[in-house]
Amino acid sequence: MQKNVSLIKLRIDKYPQGYLKINKKNGEFYYRIVSNITGERRYIRKENINEAKLIAQRDYDNEYLKYAEKEINELRKQLKNDYSSKARNCYSSLHPGRQCLVEPLEVSDEEYINKWMSKPYVPKGFKEEDNTEYYTENGERVRSKSEVIIANTLKSLNIPYKYECPLKLNDLIIYPDFTILDVKRRQEKYLEHFGMMGDLDYVSNMMLKIATYEQNNIFIGDRLICTFESIRRPLSVSVLRNKLKILI
Repeated sequence: MQKNVSLIKLRIDKYPQGYLKINKKNGEFYYRIVSNITGERRYIRKENINEAKLIAQRDYDNEYLKYAEKEINELRKQLKNDYSSKARNCYSSLHPGRQCLVEPLEVSDEEYINKWMSKPYVPKGFKEEDNTEYYTENGERVRSKSEVIIANTLKSLNIPYKYECPLKLNDLIIYPDFTILDVKRRQEKYLEHFGMMGDLDYVSNMMLKIATYEQNNIFIGDRLICTFESIRRPLSVSVLRNKLKILI
């Protein structure tokens, strides 16, 4: 955001004067520039559309700057690594006729989520001999009742996620149980559920997996969230929700 503010300040004085009037006829936008001084109105021909683009970009930049500078100051006070959404979302609040003229500095949260969710991936998949069938509210097939609970909890909290999406760590590809999107920080995080804590071999493999994350600078409490259960101690939904609160 600070980089965007600096960029705007470098170019803001180079924009033309006047403001835009926009009409729509037969599905097409028509633009007029109105003089700040005389009030004179002048139609913009298609071959001169760049003039309208400059004014629209100037107005968008000013709107972004107004929110961004305030939010940067608030962030410095709070010492947090997330944003208020006003600067990000000021593009989506523009008139459609302005949106098609402007190059946004940041996409809105909704657009960011949609773009992240639309990226295709090939999940780990199931073996033919695996007869267990557990399905989430989103219709994904998962490997246990606890993973159904985790997926449905993520959905209830409106946290975007992907199930068993491949993650490349150097030359190794692993499949986190859940890849989740921290929208505020624009960052992927990973949730691993370890459901057989009473099995020593399983625990040994769990430790190796966590070590693999740590060797790639992905640490518990930062970008790695872990949940645990055993036969005697099933998954706690309240503990799960508390661990996910940082993403809300």
